[in-house]
Amino acid sequence: MKKLQVIILCIWFSQPIIIRAKPIKGISDFDGSFKGVERITFECPGNNERKIKRTNGEFSDQQPKEKCWVDFYPTYLNVMNKQVIDKKDVISFWQSPPQSGECCASWNLIYMDVGGKNKILSMRKKEFPFPLTKRKLKILGTPSNIINRWLTQ
Repeated sequence: MKKLQVIILCIWFSQPIIIRAKPIKGISDFDGSFKGVERITFECPGNNERKIKRTNGEFSDQQPKEKCWVDFYPTYLNVMNKQVIDKKDVISFWQSPPQSGECCASWNLIYMDVGGKNKILSMRKKEFPFPLTKRKLKILGTPSNIINRWLTQ
């Protein structure tokens, strides 16, 4: 009788392992590997933005916003062909959601520079006023997805 109970118990414990092994279509079957080069674009820090007065008395930004970029290679980051950050030098990553409809979302990496000091690479997007639509949420999630996949490879 005890042997039968042990056999049933072993089968019962092995069943969830078998179920966990198969990915679920559309939920857990996505490719999480990092292949090739992926780019994140973000707004460059402003230097001297001109404000032009409109006829109704309001001020308007007339300068087009410049886009900065970071290319994620399997072993390093290329920041606008001006800086290379090795993956082994990246210490941590966090995402800051938009504080309000008027501010920005940012993706931040802490890394160690050549001199051994901790520095922060901050990538900000200012184009997310509320309400957040499905399109805006997808744009918010894409950089996090790229960075997380890059860090785990």
